[in-house]
Amino acid sequence: MHKKIGYEVLLVGDSGNIKYAQEDKLLELLKKHLPKEENSCVCFLGDNIYPKGMPAANDTARKEAEEIAKKHFEVVKNYTGEVVFIPGNHDWNKGKEDGWQYLIRQEEYFNTIFNKQVFYPKNGCPGPVEITKNENVCIIAIDTQWWMQDGDKPIGIKSGCIDNERDFFRKLNTMVSENQDKRIIILGHHPIYSYSMHGGKYKIRHHVFPLTLYRKKAYVPLPFVGSLIPLYRKYVGAKEDIAHPKYSYLRKRMKAIFKRYPGIMYVSGHEHNLQYIEKYGTHHIISGAASKSTYVIKGKYSKFGLSAKGFFLLKFYTDKSIKIEAIVTNPYNEMGQLAYQSWIV
Repeated sequence: MHKKIGYEVLLVGDSGNIKYAQEDKLLELLKKHLPKEENSCVCFLGDNIYPKGMPAANDTARKEAEEIAKKHFEVVKNYTGEVVFIPGNHDWNKGKEDGWQYLIRQEEYFNTIFNKQVFYPKNGCPGPVEITKNENVCIIAIDTQWWMQDGDKPIGIKSGCIDNERDFFRKLNTMVSENQDKRIIILGHHPIYSYSMHGGKYKIRHHVFPLTLYRKKAYVPLPFVGSLIPLYRKYVGAKEDIAHPKYSYLRKRMKAIFKRYPGIMYVSGHEHNLQYIEKYGTHHIISGAASKSTYVIKGKYSKFGLSAKGFFLLKFYTDKSIKIEAIVTNPYNEMGQLAYQSWIV
């Protein structure tokens, strides 16, 4: 018997470092795999504009940022489904104190060129906000960078946001509880688990050649002393690392909600690779390889991990089964390559 697709979701993250002055192979591949039906969503998972989001109008970097945004629009302008952008740390000016201003400018610019609301949560709020809700699927967007952000950020009724941090988790728990008869997807830029750099997972070469963490060919040997960088990021954490106290707090509270409602799909970017991790009944998908690719190691709960440019496709069938596909670029095939597929029943 032929299974019927009820909803499709295309997940692409960290696309802000694309080639905007010429054809970008990843975006062209994405265009070829756009869902054909309206019952679908293309989700951009943050870090939409490198290196620091949308600068002010008089900034010399403004034109380049606008071109990157327009490149995204060109890819999906004829697509009939839903388009969603959520923010990442780069969109908040890499977490600097004036980041909220950069984010608001980006939200306004994307909403203007699309001529509708496509940027969520609104106004730099942390969320949570329901984006899509039908008989099969519920998509919830959150802004994980809000939790790590220094400087001004919105909170309270006047900003249209949560009243306090505890209110965020109450609202998220309620949203999940009310939709637990559906397939639930939560979009957030920062992963909860990762077998790569931000998750504190390193290869032996990173202890000997630590600068290769930042530049692939920076093979400057720093044995023993070089281990300080990987160990620091694993146990103390930069602001963008899972080990950092602010990140760790958000992660702990999110995990507690996930454990109450098995089957949640938590989707993120941030790591520049493709990962599918299943742990404690939650499906963690990292799709942050739109414009860069970095290493990933094999982990205990890893179903799939690959360092390659690409994205994930989720196909939700009317019998509530889900097919997960990872599509990566292939120089010999304009349709790319199916790197991974599996089913969730």
